[in-house]
Amino acid sequence: MWEVELKPEIKKELKDPEKFAKGMAKVYNGITITMVGVGMMFILYFTRPEHVLHPLWIQLLGLAVAGWGEWQKFKAK
Repeated sequence: MWEVELKPEIKKELKDPEKFAKGMAKVYNGITITMVGVGMMFILYFTRPEHVLHPLWIQLLGLAVAGWGEWQKFKAK
C-alpha cells in the first residue's frame, strides 16, 4: 500500500536501508489499519452504540503490524 523511498544521505547512515524502508512501510500500513478501526468505532458509536467495541481487534491488529515495522526499523539501524 505504501511505497517508502529513503533519501541518499539517510541510506548512508543505515546498516540495511532496504529493511528499514520495508519497516517504515509496515508502520504506515499499521497506522492506516488502526485508523480504519477508529473510523468504524466512530460510525458505530452513532448507529449501534452497543457494538462500538467490536472493531477493537482491527485496532489491535494494526498496532501489531506497526510494532513489527518498528522492530524491523530498529534491527536495520
